[in-house]
Amino acid sequence: MSCSKDKNTVFYRIYSTQQHQDLEKLQLQCLQTLDTDLDIIWNSESFSLQVDPTLPCLSGHLWFDNSLEDEWYVVWLLQKLTRVLPAVAQVWDDDGEFILIEAAEVLPAWLNPDNSANRVFIYKGRCALIPQPRSPAQLSFFPQNSVSLQQALNCIDKVDLSECVKLNEIIDKKLHNFPNRSTHKIKCVLPLQLVHALSLSPGLISSIISVYLYADQREIKSVTKNRRLDWSDTCATNLQLTQCQYAQLYSQRVTTTSAWSHAPVGHTDHTATQLGLKITLGAELALSIAADEIVTDKEFRKYLDRLKTLGYFADNIEGSKTHTELLRKAEMFYKASQSTDSGSVWLSSSRSLKLLVAQDRATFPDYAGMEVSNSANDSWMDEVPEEIQRWFLKGRQRDVAESDAPKTNVEDEINTATPDHVLPDLNSKLQGFIDQISSHEGAEVPDINLNVDDFMNCLRDLKDTIDKGGQESESEDTSSLDSSSLRTESEEEMEEYMRDIDEQLKSTTLSESFKKDAGGDVDIDLNLVSNILESFSAESGLSGPASSVLASLGVHLPRDSDIAGS
Repeated sequence: MSCSKDKNTVFYRIYSTQQHQDLEKLQLQCLQTLDTDLDIIWNSESFSLQVDPTLPCLSGHLWFDNSLEDEWYVVWLLQKLTRVLPAVAQVWDDDGEFILIEAAEVLPAWLNPDNSANRVFIYKGRCALIPQPRSPAQLSFFPQNSVSLQQALNCIDKVDLSECVKLNEIIDKKLHNFPNRSTHKIKCVLPLQLVHALSLSPGLISSIISVYLYADQREIKSVTKNRRLDWSDTCATNLQLTQCQYAQLYSQRVTTTSAWSHAPVGHTDHTATQLGLKITLGAELALSIAADEIVTDKEFRKYLDRLKTLGYFADNIEGSKTHTELLRKAEMFYKASQSTDSGSVWLSSSRSLKLLVAQDRATFPDYAGMEVSNSANDSWMDEVPEEIQRWFLKGRQRDVAESDAPKTNVEDEINTATPDHVLPDLNSKLQGFIDQISSHEGAEVPDINLNVDDFMNCLRDLKDTIDKGGQESESEDTSSLDSSSLRTESEEEMEEYMRDIDEQLKSTTLSESFKKDAGGDVDIDLNLVSNILESFSAESGLSGPASSVLASLGVHLPRDSDIAGS
């Protein structure tokens, strides 16, 4: 069983804006501020904060696996903390400053990945950028080039947040639904012990599913033979999963075993028993991790004593409902904060699960008699999210006239359209495409094969232009200049080069490959559009160089499937 945390991990730090701040007290204030916002179903790991006296700061990292929602939930939590507490936060992932990536379109021109280090913070609940100085007065507190962490923290209070409005508008749009989560309710059949454990600690489902997803068949076969749960005593229950967890669990091939009672295909509980087996196997794997571990609570007791000293439990009496709830949250936060990688997270959760399933069954409520509803509709798995739709449609927007026009076959469209409108328009867009996105650093264009025929044709056109230019210049002023004086050395070299090319092409049929107008001359526009259309047709409806170029120009050509559908 293994997973890599080299990727899909979000890192964060919280720095106090007050001098000589007690970091343990700040950690407690964070726990109290977030309160129920931490009590959610995370995809893999949960939010945690460790005291780092070296910087000094509170730091943490969270492996979000395939759930980007968890990464942005961390951003939302940091916004809430810095809005309430005297603190400033940094957040990044293995790709770097992902906030800047999200808001790339509105960033100042001077900001790039090379100079963004220690310039992006979350301050007073807003994303803040340490700017470059724009006046001599600002040179004293805003660094011109590289910025050290201490420099950034010293001048963060001088940042004008009104200059980051567009950046924050994009981030707010990304976080508009938080703290709500994209969850999915399922109905599943589980061993009674596991139903009880998950009713007391719903967050354990995250590690249970992660352990199952990253297990191999050998490990699954082993825990199937050496079961620690009573598979004969089961009941139906409802669980809340993240949509990402459900999609992963649903798509995972179920391991059949005679030890598990499967409802037949077509039965109303068929899916419930399949999901239940996968979750049960994950729980068995988790229990196997903690099988030989000795649970110690000495450090946790020290942690609780520190919380009491800081007034975390206030005047709540031990054993009361409020005290018990505060204790549960403190224990959850402590366990997450002691974990440094996915293995220790799984181990911590496995220990908790082991203690819960070992409780006396006589104390269990009547789970079998409780009402259980059916799973929620999962048709959302077949839908394309709005963000992805917008991403696909970006660059393909057409004006109203084009969008309302009836779809026709590509060849018919070219044959019936007037060349004076279609060919120059597409030709000008292709030229504009190069002009707009080219720079001294090059042009970012799709991979397009160079058409040797067109290239050679351009060279011949260049030769003709040079010849005509020489002849016109000679006829304009023969009294003062001799024609030989107008022929520079470079022009002579070009002519010699072109003669050599013409000689080599005489034995080929290259000239026959070009489309010509009524006068017999090569029609450059027609050849350009024809080559693009041939490439587009050869893609057979898939993405390719031609469709990529046309899409970036805002040109939409109908596919065969579109035509058939119309």
